[in-house]
Amino acid sequence: MKIYEMTDEQRIKLLLDGGYINQNQAELLRSRQTISTDLADSLSENQIGSFSLPYGFATDFLIDGQNYLVPMVIEEPSVIAAASNAAKRIKNSGGFKTYPTPRIVYGQIVLENITESDVAQLEQNDSEIFEFAQQAHPSLIKRGGGMVSLKFNHYDNFEEIELGIDTVDAMGANMVNTILEKTSQKISTMISGDVLCSILSNSGQGQVITVETSVEYDQLATKTMSGEDVAQRIVKLSTFAKKSIKRAITHNKGIMNGIDAVLLATGNDFRAQEAAAHSFAFESGRYQPLTEWHLANNKLVGTLKMPIELGSVGGAIKALPMAQLSLAIMKIQNSQQLQSVVGSVGLANNLSALRALVTTGIQAGHMGLQSKSLAISAGASGLEIEQVAQKLNQTKDYTLKNAENILMELRKK
Repeated sequence: MKIYEMTDEQRIKLLLDGGYINQNQAELLRSRQTISTDLADSLSENQIGSFSLPYGFATDFLIDGQNYLVPMVIEEPSVIAAASNAAKRIKNSGGFKTYPTPRIVYGQIVLENITESDVAQLEQNDSEIFEFAQQAHPSLIKRGGGMVSLKFNHYDNFEEIELGIDTVDAMGANMVNTILEKTSQKISTMISGDVLCSILSNSGQGQVITVETSVEYDQLATKTMSGEDVAQRIVKLSTFAKKSIKRAITHNKGIMNGIDAVLLATGNDFRAQEAAAHSFAFESGRYQPLTEWHLANNKLVGTLKMPIELGSVGGAIKALPMAQLSLAIMKIQNSQQLQSVVGSVGLANNLSALRALVTTGIQAGHMGLQSKSLAISAGASGLEIEQVAQKLNQTKDYTLKNAENILMELRKK
């Protein structure tokens, strides 16, 4: 039986039997009560309930020689199916190779009303400032992280002190901001000007990862189109995205469908990720796609290069039971491993979207899965949902009115 044909209980049993989760985690999934009132109160203000999104997992990810099931949280039909579909094609061609970099988070201490004398004073004492910042968060040093760079930047009436900090496995926002605020107090005693603010940057420039894959032509073929033809059309569409900003934006949105879904499943900050990704896409001065596809050695070769901001410890990641469950399913040991998984999912979703666009069109698969949502919107419940969905897929008329008419006819029988 295929995974998408299983019941929820059968999928949970699959995870249990495969050693991905334990009995307590299985009960958490069965309960569908994934956050307590106390935890919700601690994470957000004016809390009156919890808002649920579907939690599923993508299959067949072979990344750096290791197999993964990848939890994803998303409300858009076809994203998990698309990730799994592309991952299987890529797995049959050898899998993904990833090249993560050391994870550096940059922070900014912004100064105003600064004199030339102040600038000279700061530059003369850069070693002292560096060491002070290094000692501002001792537990980070114990984990193998800490300061890696200190730089002065001048912007008209502002002076910036830029700190690069290795946050190890944490996303690092709180620890970086702590270091910055403590260091800014030290700096304020050294200058006549003022500290305007101290805050981390979500640029992601120190957390860029490269993911690569080569896909055999036979893995791309459709019933009516050869794999080589599909590959050539994917390359053409990828090239068009470099020329059309409107296409590049949608191209990248498809990548973020997968990336954000894994970040949500692991309790990470997808807003920071979106900011970093789109900023990186504009780094050349013109908004560009985050992936590139070309042909080489009779294969379709794909590369994703972008910042991926995340952590595997701390904050909401540690507090949320479902985030811990997701990390357990993936057997995540550190943030670089998670970064590799997230990047691979982004590349997989991009491949699926491009292949669909140049062959059957994006709606064929998307609306087929959307049919159940339409059935529910029309008022179907229980067994009616599947019956209405099947009829919608047969008629290919994916409208609420058609779903309502189908349901009405069904209830007359």
